[in-house]
Amino acid sequence: MSIKIWRQRVFLLLLPLLAAAALPLHGEGGKKGIGVALSGGAARGFAHLGALQALEDYDIVPTHISGASMGAVLGSIYAAGVPVHRIYSFAREQHYLGLYRPSFNGALFRTTFLEKMLEHLIPHNNTFESLEKKMYVCITNLNTAAYEIVSSGSLKDRIVASASIPFIFEPSIIDSFTYVDGGLTNNLPVEPLLDSCQYIIGISVNSTRSHLNQEDLKGMGGIHRALTMVVEANERPRKHLCNFYIEIEQAGTLGLLDFSRIEEFYAIGYHATVEYIEKHPDILKLSSCAAVK
Repeated sequence: MSIKIWRQRVFLLLLPLLAAAALPLHGEGGKKGIGVALSGGAARGFAHLGALQALEDYDIVPTHISGASMGAVLGSIYAAGVPVHRIYSFAREQHYLGLYRPSFNGALFRTTFLEKMLEHLIPHNNTFESLEKKMYVCITNLNTAAYEIVSSGSLKDRIVASASIPFIFEPSIIDSFTYVDGGLTNNLPVEPLLDSCQYIIGISVNSTRSHLNQEDLKGMGGIHRALTMVVEANERPRKHLCNFYIEIEQAGTLGLLDFSRIEEFYAIGYHATVEYIEKHPDILKLSSCAAVK
């Protein structure tokens, strides 16, 4: 038997194994739907609205949403069936400086503006079960020093807790436990999507690739940078669990509390996602996926 024929026979024997290895990572076991994990990032999170709109413009419509911090806030509103353009319109019309209320409970501010957004956009939705899409919210339990993923029961108190950045916004007390920003411990909560979704898209707004000078690091700038480094570190191992990972790098060059720049964040998120789709056209296969809750 010649070496050439021997190699051909070995290849034919290995072909089924090679084909199995080439299957999508999250396509086994009858999983259906498209999951999107939205990172936290305070004001930077509004870049998620541009990203979601870009996905929809390419007929990629998520069926499952998972989020931390602002990703949980905007993701839950989106999961309630509120169109992206309506969320964006409401957000850009707000005068955010007027929404800050001093806190005397271990933080600078109360979470007034988050509560107002939720009450205005999803007034009749206060349980996870009332949402149109499956939603997972990541919150950090200070008592146990661990993150929790919540997907049932009361909704709005969990959303507010997920976005309660320590020292900036006051913590939430739920069932005798103290909860703060979910992004501190898991800023890209892909875990709940692994068992239910065929495809997972991760979207992050917390890049630290930009080089900051000494002036940028003074005062709150240094605190924001440190927080971004913490959350980006816990994102890093999770991005490899995604079939598609969209890093909205330019959002990381703007401040965590730059709520007056929502239009800019939206545009950054939209263009970054369109650019990603053009560079990774295989993501377009998701446009034909059936929507399953």
